[in-house]
Amino acid sequence: MNRSSGRSPAVTTKTTCLTTAACEAADKSPDALRQFVQRMDRNRVNLEFADYVDLKTVQRWQAEERRLAAARDAHDSAPKVARNEVR
Repeated sequence: MNRSSGRSPAVTTKTTCLTTAACEAADKSPDALRQFVQRMDRNRVNLEFADYVDLKTVQRWQAEERRLAAARDAHDSAPKVARNEVR
């Protein structure tokens, strides 16, 4: 008799927790996901960066990079005023 709940035997609570944590890291940023995968690698857990990145995630990361670059450019092009100078 098969008493499984539809999940494969390889999927455990630990795996589910790691997947959830990896997805949360991917939601934060590519660096957060990379750091998470590297930490897990040191613990001998085999995670692949690409397993947690889909097209929507890449597009969100790219939009955030463009937003930060625009903010940096706006800040860099702002007129510089000496600290003791009065406008």
